[in-house]
Parts: sequence; C-alpha cells; structure tokens
Amino acid sequence: MMVSPNNSYPIRLLLMSLVLLSGCGGGAASLRLKPDIYPDYAALSSANAEGRDFSREIYDRKSQVAIFAIHGGDIERSTSRLARAIAGSDFNLYIFNGWLGEDSRKLHVTATHFDDPAAIAISTAALFGVSIHAQTDRGEWVCVGGANAQAAREIASGLLSAGFEAEAPCARLPGTSLKNIVNRPEKGGVQLELTLQLLERLENSPADRTKFVNSIRGSISAVLKKFKAGHN
Repeated sequence: MMVSPNNSYPIRLLLMSLVLLSGCGGGAASLRLKPDIYPDYAALSSANAEGRDFSREIYDRKSQVAIFAIHGGDIERSTSRLARAIAGSDFNLYIFNGWLGEDSRKLHVTATHFDDPAAIAISTAALFGVSIHAQTDRGEWVCVGGANAQAAREIASGLLSAGFEAEAPCARLPGTSLKNIVNRPEKGGVQLELTLQLLERLENSPADRTKFVNSIRGSISAVLKKFKAGHN
C-alpha cells in the first residue's frame, strides 16, 4: 500500500516485497556509529590540512537552490558525485570531502554542528536547500527529512514516480533542526538519507543515477513554483 503525499502519515513507497521492506527501517545502525571527534568545522580545519586531509568544493552560482554533501569523499562515499549531478551547472553547491581513506570517519561533523563559514554563506543566501547523506539501513531506499515537510513530500512523491522507494517524513533521521546546514535557507531544506545499497546502485548504474537526479531536479523545480505561488 502507499499513503498519499497529501496524507499526514509517512509516505512509504513500496517497490520491493514486504519482507524486504520490513528491514528498511529496522534499526540498522547509522553511519554515525561514534560521537564526532570535532565539535565543529573550526576544530576540524585547525587539526587537519586542507588539500591533503580534506578538500572543499564551493560554487556560488547565485541560484535560489543550494545543494550540499558535507560528508563527501571517503566519509560517505558516492554522496559527492550525486550532489554534483543534482547541482548541475545552475544550482549552488557545497561539498566537504574527507581524504583519509578508512580513517575519514574522523572528519565527520554532524549537520547541526557543521558551520564552515563558506557553507553557511551558500546556505543562508539560498531560498531552499537539499543535502545528500548516507545511512546504513537495509534495502535500496531514501529517508526524506528536513525542515520543509511539504518539499520533502514533493521530493518523495517524485522518487516514487521515478521508480525509487522513499519515506517522508524520515522517522529515524528527521533532519529538522534549524541548525542543520540544509535548513538555513529562507524556506528551509530537505535532507536525503540514501542507503548504502542505493548509493552503490546509483554509482554503478549511470542510467539509474540519471533517473534519480532528474527526479530530484524536477521536484526542486516544482517546489520553487509552489514557493512563487505562495503555497510553501
């Protein structure tokens, strides 16, 4: 069964068997298995060398939309590539890449504490934000959270139409804090938590990646039209 995007209950987009689906939200640990080593970006950047331990990609294209992957590189692999594809050549883009190989987890700073001034500038200048993250629940699906619940439902519905599975709101990783870097734009944002299996599929299948990216970009366009019409 599927709950309508207009319903207040979570959207569960079912494209797998009920047996598989029962594992999607079933308590698998998040990638954030341990507390962050660094409390904020300032502490991280003072203890690590940019260009060696980490890198940043910052594109201010004067767009109303900002795309983020703050755990890119080897921290949450494939999130950087996906964020670049969604941003294309028109949306603003901020990526933080960790380059410590298997030790890159130490460079993880949670989204509510991620305060790189460059990321904040990109975020606060935008109307709407979308962030890409990885999570370790089973299956191939997206947990769609963020402070803008209406936009989250729009994006989740678009993913359903494109043949992907999603849940909105995201019960386990809601991402609704206004301190979250993706929620700092004027209209807030949407946080996409993709399972590792889905990220691997999108990494290895250009056709699926294109379908996914087109879905997100199409939903962003629909969200912007609703903003203009005063519906969000």
